[in-house]
Parts: sequence; structure tokens; C-alpha cells
Amino acid sequence: MLDTLGVGIAGAAQPEPEAVAAACRRLCGGGGGAPLWGARQNVPSFSAALINGAASHALELDDASGCDHSGAVMTPALMAALPLAPHATDDDLIAAFCAGYDLGRRVMEAAGGYDAHNNAGWHSTGTCGVFGASIAVSRLLGVGEDVATNALGIAGSFSSGNWSFMADGAMTKRLHAGHAAAGGLMSVELARGGLIGPEHVFDTDWGGFFSTYCAKGDANPELLTADFGNLWRIHRSSIKPYASCRGTHAAVEIARRLEPSLPVTEVERISIHVTATIHRMCGGYDIRSLVDAQMSLPYAVAVAWLTGEADLSRFLPPIRGSEAVAEVMRRIEIVADPSIDNNLAARVLATRRDGVVVEDRVDVPEGSWNNPLPDTALIAKYHSLATPVIGRKGAEALHQRIFALGGGGLAADISPLLTAINVKE
Repeated sequence: MLDTLGVGIAGAAQPEPEAVAAACRRLCGGGGGAPLWGARQNVPSFSAALINGAASHALELDDASGCDHSGAVMTPALMAALPLAPHATDDDLIAAFCAGYDLGRRVMEAAGGYDAHNNAGWHSTGTCGVFGASIAVSRLLGVGEDVATNALGIAGSFSSGNWSFMADGAMTKRLHAGHAAAGGLMSVELARGGLIGPEHVFDTDWGGFFSTYCAKGDANPELLTADFGNLWRIHRSSIKPYASCRGTHAAVEIARRLEPSLPVTEVERISIHVTATIHRMCGGYDIRSLVDAQMSLPYAVAVAWLTGEADLSRFLPPIRGSEAVAEVMRRIEIVADPSIDNNLAARVLATRRDGVVVEDRVDVPEGSWNNPLPDTALIAKYHSLATPVIGRKGAEALHQRIFALGGGGLAADISPLLTAINVKE
């Protein structure tokens, strides 16, 4: 939650959430009870979920391996719902957060998993995340079973998002997280207002989620409830240490590890072996936009090997577009390797100018659930993102409140910290 708040606060100034905010002002007006992160402004809850969700995904620094980007969906949805739940406790918020992560991931797994669903053209953050947001908000508000069931059915009508943005680096990828957050919130409010949703939204033959969004044979509906209540899917999420697609991180980690002893100036060519999915998703060399660069494995590795870092500044001008990075990219080839069966893994072969080949492989990059980012690194990442926007005191106050969750307080106490931000010392 803290990680998402940090990236969302920093991401609020990006073009995508600014465009979403402008549209919301025209369509929904001002006022309202939910905070816009990084600004002294309250807006209607629906607008807050949509805008803050887009902001949370705007920098490609939010967590992954959930629905896929569960934090950028669940956190904005729940923060936007807090004004509607004045009596919800910290424990209610934690339970809602975990429930949302659980269902969002389960829907994706039941839809055939990441490769099957996303390779079919769907962006699972939007298509699967909306169900997680729906159940998260239902839990926070304490609605009954009938309302929650209707809300899940209605959420199916908000399930959307595709990978067409990859063709030209369009902005819609960022929108998908916000749309899922807002759609989940709206589904609950519609159900509370009496709208009846389809009870069999997942498994009805005509128009059900699985029959419509999954190729024949891909769906595995029993995974919706397998190990339910025992294996919480939130434990499979990963925190990003680098400002690029999670599928690039293993190779970036290798580049940073090799750089001190093997400067890229001594390397003639670099061969990066990944899965066919990552080759398709991240094998591009077009870096005209920020999203292009963040989805480009050649760029991420080139800039990491050249500078030793892969933080957000490395994906922005003047570094992006520099001839130095472009020259390294020309020496990189991406190989779809059938021997690699994990989208997070990478094998790198660097051929030195003297012909010697240096090889390295990472199967579980740092930040993964089974190779977690240390708390100190996570907190440092949060402060590096939040402090420039909200000041040291504001960032520390929010940090301490989130880390105190579970202490018996009211969750609504978080909202004033978000609305009081943007005050620099």
C-alpha cells in the first residue's frame, strides 16, 4: 500500500492522470470527499479512483505479479471508498486489500494465466483487476452477500483493457489501472443502489468472462477457489526496484551486476534470452515515448549497463534519446529461448571485444515474492518518490500511518493525510 501511494503521488503530474483529471472536472465537477493524491483537492470518489489509479500506473513503478498490477487498482479504489466507509477499521482495510489482491489474481489464473490472457490481447490489469477492486470495496463497506454478488456481476461489464497501446506507445496502458479501480467502486455502488448483476458472470456459456475473454481450452475455472483462504495471492506480488516493465528486471539486474567489472564499452554484442512472451512484449527498440522505453528490454538493459542504474530519471530525456544509449542498443539482440519458462527470468551472454563470452542468468529477480525487496529499500523508494512532491514531514506522516495499520484505528484517518499533502517545508 505504501509503495503504491509513493508511485501514485509521484505519478500524478504525468500527462495521463492529468488528462483523466481534466476530463473528470468537465464531466463530474469539483468537490467531493475523496482526495487526489499529491494535491490539495477533494473530488467525487469515482473521479478519485480513476485519476489516482492512472497516476499509480503512470511511472511503471507500481507492484506487479498480481492481476497484474494489483496495487494500482486496489489502493486507489479503497482510498476513494474511505469517505463512504466512516466506520471501517484498519483491520477492515487490511482485509479488503488482501481480498482484492486475492480475487484479482485468481481471476487471471483461472483465465489461463498471464501468458494466455495477455497474449490474447487483453491487459489483465484492467480485465481481471476490476473484479478484485469490486470485492475489495465490498469488504471495506461491509455489504451483504447479495450486494457483493451483484457487484461482482456488474464488474464484468467494466472488465476491459487491451494491448493495442504497444503499437505506438499510447497512453491507455495507464488508464487501465484507473478504470479497473473506478469500475470496481462503481459496481459496488450500483449494487447498493439496487442494480442486479449476473450471478454467473464468470461461467455462463454465452457472454461469461471465461467464454468471452478466454480462448477455448485456456480457462481453468476451478482456480477461482483452489486453496481459497490458505494461499493468499497477495504473497505472490512483487515490488519493483526499477522503472521498467517487470519482465525486464532480471536482465537489468544482470547488467548492473556486470557493469563494474565489464564496462559496456568493452562489449561487442549482448544477447538477452527470455521467454517468447517477454520477447513479444518487451523486444521493441522504439523508445519515442516513456511507455515505449519502459516496455523496451533493449533500452532498459542499455541504460542500466551504461549508467549502472535504472531509476525513473534513466527513462526520461536527456538520457532517453541520447546517442550513447542508442549505440549500446544497436549491440543488443533479444532471443526467444524455449529453455526459459519463466517470464521473470533472463539469460545474458555478453561477447567482449576480445571474443570472450561472459554469461549470467537470473531466474528470480529482486523484488519477487521469493526474493523480496528489503523493507529499507522499499521505504527508501517510497520517500524518493513522495518527498519531492509532499515534503519530508508529509511523506513521513503518511509512511508512519500506513505502517501503523492494524493498530485499531479508523481507516478514514488516512484521508486527511492525503488531502493535506503538497505542503513543502
